Amino acid sequence: MKGFLKKVVPIDEDPENVLQEVYVKLWENRQSINPNNHFETFLFSIAKNLVIDIMRKRLNKQKYLENLYIHIKGGQNNSLDTLAKIEYSELEQKIFDLIEKLPKKRQLIFKLNRLEGFTYKEIAEQLNISENTVDTQMRQALSFLRREMNIYFSILILLLINR
Repeated sequence: MKGFLKKVVPIDEDPENVLQEVYVKLWENRQSINPNNHFETFLFSIAKNLVIDIMRKRLNKQKYLENLYIHIKGGQNNSLDTLAKIEYSELEQKIFDLIEKLPKKRQLIFKLNRLEGFTYKEIAEQLNISENTVDTQMRQALSFLRREMNIYFSILILLLINR
């Protein structure tokens, strides 16, 4: 199992953690294990599904960051060339730093929605709050990120112009 996970899990993800998750899922589903079926197949399907979840979350995260970058870039008329020169990893780091500045509950709601792909309804059920609360928190988070990123880009543009 560990060898399989080392081959299919993304490089920056720890196969040991995924293996632990496989065992947790196995324990959680112990009641539904049929001794007449192939146990190894069941185990590998859990591992495969966890890897697919990891990849899906990464894809959602990547799409979100690209859309955010395009959205912010679209609001800066004269800075398209300047923004094109910013390294993607720096922009990504800035966004994640800003997300960490959000209040804890807002941060959790934002991450569940934008990085993990949960719907407002799923988040509301999971956190035992109303969908309106989730919506309000998301609006406030996005407003904060837009405002802060616009300030960041304005400062960056001034620095580049003054070179």
